Amino acid sequence: AVVATASSPRRARRRGARAPAPTRAKRDDSCADERWSRRDVSARASGPRGGASVSAASTVDSDAHTEPYSFFNLATAEFPSDWTSPTARVSYADSPLDLALMAWFMRKIAMAIDTPMPSNISYDEFIALCFLQMQGRDPDGQRDITLGIMRSLMPPGGDKIFRKLFPTNKFSLELNAVICKIVFAWMVGPMTVESTTENDLGEMIASKVHIKKCRWLQESGCTGMCVNMCKTATQDFFVNDFGLPLTIKPNFEDKSCDFYFGLTPPPIEKDEALTFGCNSTCGTAVAAGEEGKPCHKLRKYEGP
Repeated sequence: AVVATASSPRRARRRGARAPAPTRAKRDDSCADERWSRRDVSARASGPRGGASVSAASTVDSDAHTEPYSFFNLATAEFPSDWTSPTARVSYADSPLDLALMAWFMRKIAMAIDTPMPSNISYDEFIALCFLQMQGRDPDGQRDITLGIMRSLMPPGGDKIFRKLFPTNKFSLELNAVICKIVFAWMVGPMTVESTTENDLGEMIASKVHIKKCRWLQESGCTGMCVNMCKTATQDFFVNDFGLPLTIKPNFEDKSCDFYFGLTPPPIEKDEALTFGCNSTCGTAVAAGEEGKPCHKLRKYEGP
């Protein structure tokens, strides 16, 4: 989950040069430069690591467009002309298959927090359940609910089988990136797979999954939900259960996010994601946009 008005006392350093976009009219170049500047200098939830990243998505225009995504490209996302700006909203049309997955996940959450399952299956109801998951729980408690749901999706011994089938190598990292792009699109929206050297192997591998504008973050507006229930839980699940390093770097300015398969994350207590504040669009926000005021739902940041 990511927030437009969240502020941080720390600014992430530029993580590696990207190749410039092909020469076009001056107006297009200036737009591309502004977009890349925004992405590079905006804070990312990670410790400082270098690495280059390359993708065909690097030169995608921010013009209004409709994009099919998820299973069999049955779902669609409507991007407005200013979709790269922090306050722009992407509209989604869920496919029947995505709604079925959404209902399954919602049922898992409802059972885990002992609350009635909503009669209506919609993304708004999914977000409402996620806020209920946060109520009365500290960051670890919020994370543990999500971890329990993830583990319930595995057959007995599934973690051991995964470790044997997917050791940390180029094939495993690239395959998991492709799987992530398809399986979790219903939750976060359209994604692209990019090549990067930001991995423990230090090789150029197509192991980075870029979420263009996270739907979960856009609809919840909640920094704490992003960090506690998505970033921390998913990293812990892959690292501790699957034995596959994963670092998630949400961008709290433009609501994009990057999954780096094969990159060991820093300890969560030392992750700069903990320094970001509440977003004014979050219904539970406190001191939204106040400089140096972290989200009240995050654990204490202990420094690099």
